[in-house]
Amino acid sequence: MRTLIVFDIDGTLLRSVAQHQAAFLAALHDTGLSDIDTAWGGYTHHTDSWIFREVFRANTGRVPSAAETQRFADVLHDRFRAATEAAGVAEIPGAAEFLCALAKADDYDVAFATGGMREVTAVKLAPFGALGPVATASDHTFREHVVREAIHQSGTGFDRVVSIGDGPWDMRAAVATGSQFIGIGPSTAPFGDWFPETHLFSSFGDVDPGADFSLCPPEGAVAAEPHADKAFAARPAACVCWE
Repeated sequence: MRTLIVFDIDGTLLRSVAQHQAAFLAALHDTGLSDIDTAWGGYTHHTDSWIFREVFRANTGRVPSAAETQRFADVLHDRFRAATEAAGVAEIPGAAEFLCALAKADDYDVAFATGGMREVTAVKLAPFGALGPVATASDHTFREHVVREAIHQSGTGFDRVVSIGDGPWDMRAAVATGSQFIGIGPSTAPFGDWFPETHLFSSFGDVDPGADFSLCPPEGAVAAEPHADKAFAARPAACVCWE
């Protein structure tokens, strides 16, 4: 059975959430934005590009241009790299070994789908090497679309897709794309009381990638796709999520 495994990065492969959020906030200030809601989980889409657009709109009354978005992405990259280049970023236990094993296996393919922008994502993935397609918030503003992009870039012929993430937005994207799902973290709290303990891991050393990680959430337990998430257009086509 051929399986595609799609990885989130922050909080899933790396303990980088705090560093990323600090760099993100600093980059917003560096870009001249001051009216900032830092309840990051409360935004409709948990991606850098979506949150940047919403903060920019709140401060200026308009959406940012492509050039302004790129400038923000560059500043975010510089902020994150400066904050982490000395000590680096710790990985989730077993992440590198797990990725290496999958890369060597004939029946597994790997892809990455992250809410981070392209430039900062390259810094985070550098220690792991180039193992598969990477979809980022530079490709799409909707989280579901980022995952759809990673799957699209990976090609066809898979018997199943398994998404791995640490947040409810990752689980929502998995449900939206019909993927199985593995939660990373110490408890099921981010995913809901109904989330099966068999699908939750704090170390990749305990994950059997061949196991069945199908989800059967109770009705209403997983939020529906916001906006027109299903109106997806793969890059380089223009996607509605940028409108």
